[in-house]
Amino acid sequence: MTVMDKIWIRRNFSRVDLGDLRLNRRTLKVAEACARRPDASLPGKFDKWAAVKGAYRLFDHPEATHPAIQTTHWQETIAQARESSDPILFIQDGSELLYNNHRYTFNLGPTADSQGNGMMIHTCLATRFASDYSTEVLGLGYQKCWIRSDEKKGKESTLWARSLEEIGLPPKPHHWISVGDRGNDIFAFFKEAKKLDWGFVVRAKHNRHIEADGKKKRLHSWVRALTTKSSFPIYLRARGKEFSGDVELQLSWAQATITSSYGELENPLTYLRVYSTGRRELEWILVTNLRVENAEDALRIVEMYRARWLIEEYHKALKSGCKIEECQMRYAHRLQALLGFLGIVATKLLASKEFCRLQPMQSAIKVVSKEMIIMVTRYFKISRQGLTAREFWRLVARLGGFLARKSDGNPGWQTTWKGFMRLQDMMLGFSLI
Repeated sequence: MTVMDKIWIRRNFSRVDLGDLRLNRRTLKVAEACARRPDASLPGKFDKWAAVKGAYRLFDHPEATHPAIQTTHWQETIAQARESSDPILFIQDGSELLYNNHRYTFNLGPTADSQGNGMMIHTCLATRFASDYSTEVLGLGYQKCWIRSDEKKGKESTLWARSLEEIGLPPKPHHWISVGDRGNDIFAFFKEAKKLDWGFVVRAKHNRHIEADGKKKRLHSWVRALTTKSSFPIYLRARGKEFSGDVELQLSWAQATITSSYGELENPLTYLRVYSTGRRELEWILVTNLRVENAEDALRIVEMYRARWLIEEYHKALKSGCKIEECQMRYAHRLQALLGFLGIVATKLLASKEFCRLQPMQSAIKVVSKEMIIMVTRYFKISRQGLTAREFWRLVARLGGFLARKSDGNPGWQTTWKGFMRLQDMMLGFSLI
């Protein structure tokens, strides 16, 4: 048993159709193995060599592609997004899967790394955004995996808009909101979002030509001259020479119209500047097509952008939790098929961790199996009655080396999953007695 029960596995993988009933059954077995031991090598995910060979045959089949494996999960996620009364954030970002040391993996391509040899991914993570600014991970709305033919990026910038096209029209205008970093500051994306009735919150990168108050200006100098309209505190972790603690952020905003050689947007966008007078390097310039009429609206936009860190956590779940970059395959298409499975499993790992962060006092039994709770509490010789989700995961992290001192924050991915894998081994050993 793991944090991923059989109901979740069947909901996300049982409707995968590869055109053959035997392949479909094999897909479900591979999904169960990936969920049971997400960090293990392919042989380590299975108990028998015949099952390993079956997985290799599946990955070699031309129908077992990354999108074929993930499509039903995308559909399940989008269906949940349509039923939600709360707005849905579709958080987008790209990443690289590096296999620099895998000399015998063929058909990989260049990456941004100087020695880069691997694959590229662009992910759109769907999260429910509640009125209290909390988020709930639903799953992947879309994910693209490809191998570069050369070091040039080509038309990769179109992936931001393509994700919106693949997901489709929202149930009502601006109910679905795309959130992106500075790589998402693309004029063509803004036009596509307007065409499809999507909202967006993007961190601005380019010092664009704009028109504000009937005058043509440059974005950066104009937005930095805006009068501060609001302020709010934010807790920042220690970084470099800066200590962790609360920081007061200033907030200003105004509307402007982008003027570009590609044309002009019909409607003005709202630019927000978030900055700290005490930390000059701390500055966000955000652009959105959502309504901003007062300080409450502006703070809501900022909180939407702050949710973007979830895509970074997703990449950690994929790389540290599932160890996708450590998987050794002979051919790149096998790695892409494996990503089809682990890319979905990583969303569940992230959702479980987020549940513990946002609802720490909820009962642990809502997250994990009774058998896991019994094993952990017996090992640490404590009562399992009333054990919360937060307490359970901190105990698991202690198995991986987390000290759990009063001054320590929440455990990270490395210690949590070292502890989780140790717990899995303990449970396997107990079952064999």
